[in-house]
Amino acid sequence: MFKSPLEKLRQTTWLAALPDTIAVPSLAERPARTRPLDRASVDDIAFALVALEEERRSLGQTIMALEDVLRMARRQGAKGGDNAVAAAVRDLEARK
Repeated sequence: MFKSPLEKLRQTTWLAALPDTIAVPSLAERPARTRPLDRASVDDIAFALVALEEERRSLGQTIMALEDVLRMARRQGAKGGDNAVAAAVRDLEARK
């Protein structure tokens, strides 16, 4: 059976998550577009990675902020169905 080059890459454990398409952001007068990965140029992948890195950074910041709220709430004894934000504010005010 014939396997496409993309399928061959996906057989490798660390490349199994390769997507079918990538989102290439707009650049200068070129509009944003979705490109099939098996037809993407090196530049298409590089530009898609820049946009994905920005998303990853933003997601990382959100994760860290939520972890901080959870940690603050737990320090105040919050558990289960308690309001995490209210408990975190109590922790913040207790440190003043």
